[in-house]
Amino acid sequence: MKKLFFKFKNQNFGFTIVEVLVSTAIFLTVISITTATFLVSLKTQSYLLGAVNASENVSYALEVMSREIRMGNNFTLLGDALSFSNVNHQTVIYQLDNNQIKRSVNGGEFQALTSSDAIVENLKFIIQGAEPDDNQQVKVTILIKIISEAGHRQFETYLQTTVSSRQPEI
Repeated sequence: MKKLFFKFKNQNFGFTIVEVLVSTAIFLTVISITTATFLVSLKTQSYLLGAVNASENVSYALEVMSREIRMGNNFTLLGDALSFSNVNHQTVIYQLDNNQIKRSVNGGEFQALTSSDAIVENLKFIIQGAEPDDNQQVKVTILIKIISEAGHRQFETYLQTTVSSRQPEI
């Protein structure tokens, strides 16, 4: 038993200062890399979330316009604005104002279709086949450029759709 006790007594238990320093350096390096990766992931998520929200917001406005245009007639351009008669025989105007897509019915106040989060930089309408007796279905092409900001980055999206009116020309 004494031999066994002396055997343990002579052995060193624990770590040297060099071993502790090396293991601490390795631990700090792994933690630093993990933290940096996490922070980059958070910034990327914020950027993508802002871009998706802006795209969904403008997609909603585009869908509202498309549905109303499908059932409309008597399409005309008023500068950069689109004017037409909807299915209820009301005069509807869509235009870009203060970086938002806005809608007016029968000359009333313009109501925003997009939120201020989605900056609509450009809204353009192209009408084809609106002349009487041209034997073409009326088609309205809508071109939109949006910008969303997330953090210190900007995201640009271009959307385009062509809508044909279901109302026959008279």
